[in-house]
Amino acid sequence: MTLFGTDGIRGRWGEPPLTASIALGLGQAVRAQFGPGPVFIGRDTRASGLEIRDEVAGGLGGEVVDLGVVPTPAVSALVESTDAAAGIVITASHNPWHDNGLKVVGPEGGKLSLAAETELEERVFAGRFLFSETLGLGEMDGASRYLELLAAKVPTGLSLEGVTIALDCAHGAGVHTAPRALEALGAKVHAIGVEPNGRNINDGLGAVHPQVLAEHVVATGSDVGICLDGDADRCILVDRHGKVVDGDALLLLLAGEPGVVGTVMCNAALERELGRRGLGFVRTAVGDRNVSVVLERNGWPVGGEPSGHVLLASGFPTGDGVLTALHVLAGGIELADRLSDWRPDPSALVNVVVPDKPDIDSLAGLRAAKTRILRQGASRVLLRYSGTEPKLRVLVEAPDADDAQRFARSLADVALKDISR
Repeated sequence: MTLFGTDGIRGRWGEPPLTASIALGLGQAVRAQFGPGPVFIGRDTRASGLEIRDEVAGGLGGEVVDLGVVPTPAVSALVESTDAAAGIVITASHNPWHDNGLKVVGPEGGKLSLAAETELEERVFAGRFLFSETLGLGEMDGASRYLELLAAKVPTGLSLEGVTIALDCAHGAGVHTAPRALEALGAKVHAIGVEPNGRNINDGLGAVHPQVLAEHVVATGSDVGICLDGDADRCILVDRHGKVVDGDALLLLLAGEPGVVGTVMCNAALERELGRRGLGFVRTAVGDRNVSVVLERNGWPVGGEPSGHVLLASGFPTGDGVLTALHVLAGGIELADRLSDWRPDPSALVNVVVPDKPDIDSLAGLRAAKTRILRQGASRVLLRYSGTEPKLRVLVEAPDADDAQRFARSLADVALKDISR
């Protein structure tokens, strides 16, 4: 069994790979791998969060500090700014409430490298540990401490006095921090998704359902909308007219010399527009860890994904939805005007639930269908498996939106037949 997907361990609590023994074992493995020193634990608002925290903390032993309900970047920021050995975030991001997960950040606050993650997984399965004395579960007001660190990352001179912001916290990890951060800068905030009950995180709200916020922006006459996901490490924006501004557009708004790091999911139009501006563009595999590696190697200012997961060289080691939004707004709140010339290629994304994940290149029927669709006018086709779910993602871009949808559905049908044989 492989524990880690694209972004940590994820699944239904109590079922593999997210069982009590795995949570306990992960705590033991983190302590064995990263040594003594405090380990910070943060969580989102899911009902299973406290139970998982107790299992992980029991495995860690030593000094463990509970930060409470905080965004993923809060754990990252606090680890980076202290002598902590590591951090663990209990979250399943944009997944439904019944799922949960475990993300590990290393002593510098960033996501683990593939090599470090593989070593950690091997330790979990090996199950041989030196137990340290449990010093008890300490507590810290993680939300307030994170807001202090966030304030130091806000673009110089940014004020939101007189700005009205519609905010969707998805009943998730940003409920205690995002409204406070925006109000501290002078904004008037109309917030939704701020009444978590353990079972409503991402339920029809948040970054995967931005149209709800789009309607809220128009209804409240807000200048802009900020839509967070369940662990508040990414955002989608909405302009004052109710038009959704996705991650590709965010990267364009944040772009600076010498270039931008994107992923294979980024729209072809983004690459063309950056080239027109004389800026470089590099694609990586999906996942913020991959973006982070190239961003650091190139020394570039910004990178990210169409999902709204953005990494800023001047920000925290992991993405932060609120901080991303603030850096965008520092360039002006009139998003519609700033994006007046932005025309992404129409695209269609179909998720195919699959019984298995064979090598895509081994699927002859699917390869032939992809070649045929490109000849029929599709501008780009991307086929990739989800790192956290049993799904094949079929992305098609084409000059015409109807063609993109038709091509994507056709490919999805072929894929399911090929994989189910």
